[in-house]
Amino acid sequence: MAGELAVGTRIATMLGGVVTIKRYIGGGGQGDVYAVDYNGQEKALKWYKPNVFLNRKLFIENLRRNVMSGAPTSEFLWPLDMTMSYNGTFGYVMNLKPEGFYEADEFFLHHVHFSSFRQAVDACLEIVSAFRILHSDGYCYQDINGGNFFINPTSGEVLICDNDNVAPNGRPTGILGTPRYMAPEIVTGQSTPNVYSDRFSMSVLIFMLLCMVHPLEGKRSLVPALGPATQLRLYGTDPLFVMDPDDRSNAPDPKIHRNLLAVWSCLPGYMREMMLKFFSQKSLKNPNRRPSESDWIRVLVRFRSEIVRCSCGNEVFTSFGAPRFCECCGKRISPELYLKLSGYAIPAIRDTRLYKCQTCVCNASEERDLVAVVDPMRQDPNVLVLRNVSSGAWDAVTSNGTNRRVPPGAVIPLKEGISFKANSETITIVKNKLEQGA
Repeated sequence: MAGELAVGTRIATMLGGVVTIKRYIGGGGQGDVYAVDYNGQEKALKWYKPNVFLNRKLFIENLRRNVMSGAPTSEFLWPLDMTMSYNGTFGYVMNLKPEGFYEADEFFLHHVHFSSFRQAVDACLEIVSAFRILHSDGYCYQDINGGNFFINPTSGEVLICDNDNVAPNGRPTGILGTPRYMAPEIVTGQSTPNVYSDRFSMSVLIFMLLCMVHPLEGKRSLVPALGPATQLRLYGTDPLFVMDPDDRSNAPDPKIHRNLLAVWSCLPGYMREMMLKFFSQKSLKNPNRRPSESDWIRVLVRFRSEIVRCSCGNEVFTSFGAPRFCECCGKRISPELYLKLSGYAIPAIRDTRLYKCQTCVCNASEERDLVAVVDPMRQDPNVLVLRNVSSGAWDAVTSNGTNRRVPPGAVIPLKEGISFKANSETITIVKNKLEQGA
């Protein structure tokens, strides 16, 4: 059996429990992972190799603090307990990864694919939301990379592992990050990991999940070998976004990066603007100029709603009701009804979702709370309705001016002219005027 610990080995834990080794799962640079029995439940144990810590005492203190504080959200496979010292080292207990979840790196290598682009956006939303809450609690992750995220390609659900490196913002633990994900100021040694460097690494991950290409790896990266000097320039001293409109020296190669070019050409303008803003020279070189997690959430929830599936099965990115044509079959895509919010409108199609962050100012833990969902009518699945899935009632006005109270769980028909107030936002069901030629 691989690994240092034999099956049946029993080790006491800090919180008075016992872990019993059941089987070896896998290993990495820091140590090995085992399936264990922990007080009658099957859990995972990360077991460190001896002498892998720059400051063992500091690391243990931070890990103990994380165990006692508890997970910020359910997306984190958080340390539940840590073992006592055994054979000169130790480990920590966490929940096992469920079936159906794969490392983000598996998606980047094209070994696993999302069932739809909406699920890719859902995964991005879960990641951003989790880090919004983590940062709001005063912590930073320090080592965001593709190996620390397990994603379900069918549901878009995300689990975040290796949370032993999470620490109070700005407190050094000896962790710097993973090459290609580290912020430029970390690469050059000008800073230690913090919330701003987390935002950079998180945005690299988002860009790669949506575009399957690293945002800084264009023509400049197409060399026989990326030596230390080239890597320092590419990721540290002279980073340049592949889609930078002012400097095309690192632009995508038309053949090698054709998938990126195809996705980029289809993205709605506000998504391109967000990416251009985040990976602009100002943001790359000035960490405090980087957009926040809330900025990402606002564009991603809108983007998710504007992805429309063609009858041929292909997904089309719409924007502001403007008609688009399916890239696969050429069919004109233009939904008839929209939900009009302040500043923009989204298609009223099956599984369209309104989130709390679209209807009011709210705290980090509430941003992705659902307010409304377009569902099939229970009596007739071919008819769509708008369901109140929030915890509060809506004040609705029908197309003939009649007032109506819509309690949680109730529905209103998808008909032009109906409006309702959810939280502080008034949403109106409108017809696609661009389609009508207005």
